[in-house]
Amino acid sequence: MTGSGLTWEVARAGGFMAYGLLTASVAIGLVVSLKWRSPRWTRFITTELHRFVSLLALVFIALHTLTVAIDPFIKFTPAEVLVPFVSHYRPLWIALGIVGAYLLIAVYLSEWIRPRVGYAWWRRFHYLSFVAFVLTLVHGLATGSDTRTPWAIGVYAASAVLVGALTSVRALPPNGERSHPMTAGLAASALIIGGYWAWHGPLQPGWNAIANDANGSGGAIVAVAGATPATIGSGELSASPVPPPASPQAFSDTMTGRLVQAADGSVVLSATLQSSRDQLTLRFPASQGGQLLVEGATVTILAPNGDTCAGPVQSLDNNGLVAACQGASSSSTWLLRMALRADASGVIRGSIQATPG
Repeated sequence: MTGSGLTWEVARAGGFMAYGLLTASVAIGLVVSLKWRSPRWTRFITTELHRFVSLLALVFIALHTLTVAIDPFIKFTPAEVLVPFVSHYRPLWIALGIVGAYLLIAVYLSEWIRPRVGYAWWRRFHYLSFVAFVLTLVHGLATGSDTRTPWAIGVYAASAVLVGALTSVRALPPNGERSHPMTAGLAASALIIGGYWAWHGPLQPGWNAIANDANGSGGAIVAVAGATPATIGSGELSASPVPPPASPQAFSDTMTGRLVQAADGSVVLSATLQSSRDQLTLRFPASQGGQLLVEGATVTILAPNGDTCAGPVQSLDNNGLVAACQGASSSSTWLLRMALRADASGVIRGSIQATPG
């Protein structure tokens, strides 16, 4: 694994660990407020566990931030991972994560000023942990490269339902305590609205074109419902109708895929782009002696401006494959440079850099 691959994997793992621990911290805090305990599991144990889990979440947030900052692929500056809205990559969604992290730090440190501000104000300040949870959830959905994987969807959905359910029980206690129906309604509304947004936004193919505008600006404003990507059928890549594509932008990404033998003897690499979760297909002519033939090879990719780009592989140099492709719905062209390698398990990993032609 390359240095870039290692830091990216650690960043992903650290981010999910931080999110899981944050979910646990919020859930335990709600359990404390609900006064659920037994003789074997006292309030003191629950409270100390809550503090420990909260601190551990901050540790993994720091790990996530550090590895993202030093990862050579996106190339964040220190300011971009510390100051909201200055990132060149998905500034809005990165900012939500930064603000959420600062809120968590503030909530954790508020324990030290509790004697000065009093329990009532300290408790009110603790409600910011719910805001931090929501911001972190949206940050993960909107920027995570694993968002559309089944296991990540399960993690996000389970955490949102868990916190929403505990919040509703806290707002509508069954033991006759004072209820807060508005809070329960807000929790239910947040789940519904958040689920709708996730389904029509980050969980849809082509989200990269909307969230990142192909170059980190985060400024693309297009209809999500119409931004359906290329789909694979009968061995060829065909595109569903899409809105008029935006102006071509330079972009870069990493990819993972496998080589498969097609019925006509050609060899096809179907790879998934790490950031956008869109597909790239490289088709090589029938191989001779186990060697892939560059001459006659073609590439097809859903470009970040929403256009399906296809064209021939032109050459192989020291930096990898060089190809030129043209958009199917526009005259946009890109020059593609792809560096590929196979690991021991046969998985093809690599990177792609594209510049408008």
